[in-house]
This record gives sequence, C-alpha cells and structure tokens, in this order.
Amino acid sequence: MKDKYEVGYGKPPKATRFGHRPQPNRSSKSGPAREAAIDVAATIDGMVTVTQNGRRVRMHPHEAAMHGLAKNGLRGKLRAIKEILLECKKAGLLDAPVRQTSGTLTVPNGVPIGLYARLVRIAGPPPWDDDLYDQCKAEYESDSDNIERLLEKEKARRDEKAK
Repeated sequence: MKDKYEVGYGKPPKATRFGHRPQPNRSSKSGPAREAAIDVAATIDGMVTVTQNGRRVRMHPHEAAMHGLAKNGLRGKLRAIKEILLECKKAGLLDAPVRQTSGTLTVPNGVPIGLYARLVRIAGPPPWDDDLYDQCKAEYESDSDNIERLLEKEKARRDEKAK
C-alpha cells in the first residue's frame, strides 16, 4: 500500500504531511534578544533634530512630541487634543490656583499694619524672606515719612488760611 500512495492536490507527501518539517534552530546565540541592550533612558533623554518653520532645530523628544500633538490638535484631531489635556493635567496646569478666601491673619508684634498689608499683597501670608521684609520695611518707612511731611504741610497751610 505504501507504493500505491499518490501525491497531488490535497495529498501531501507522507513524510511532511502533519508538521514533520525541520524547524529552524531557535536556540541560536544571535538575534534581537541576544544583541547588546539599548540604553533607553539615554535615547529618550537625548536631543532630536526636527524641522520647525523651515529651520532645523534640536529639542528634547518630549518637547517634539508635544509640538506634534499641538499641531494635530489644532487640525481638530480629538485624540491629540485629549493627549494634550492629559499632559497638562499631569503637569498641574489645569488645577485651579489655591486661594485663601477666608481666615484670620495675625499681625506679628512690632510690625505696623500698613507694612504687614504691603507684605501680604506682595508675597502672601508669612513667613517672608528677610531681604524682602527689609526692602518693604525701608519703602514703608520712607512712604510714611513722606505722608507725615505732606500732612504737616497741609496742616500749616490750613492754619495760615484760617488766620
């Protein structure tokens, strides 16, 4: 019966019929798994050269990706817009600024209320930087002296006018 077996359409040779073909040697020492590992961190942290406004510019890969996302977002591609918004959220750009709307601030002893108000307007509630405090204190004292002089002049003018 072995001699009578015909080979043809739908009748493969018996030696190779059910996957008895020799397979390539998969235990070789070469190939992508055995090659030197790529330093992914160095690749990502390196600079890339891109064309921007007709000029070749070097920039960080993340910056280049953000430029591409912005460009696609402006074209109306929703996926790019979504990615930009996710990156902005990660960076904290979409968070509302924290503002103190109520509360009590206590003026430290020896600090005039006007100076305290000026410092809070400029730098927010205490603690303040010593250099900033000294600068604001000098400005406050100078302004206070000028205001006092102007008030004395005005009082003298009124007294003369009243006579």
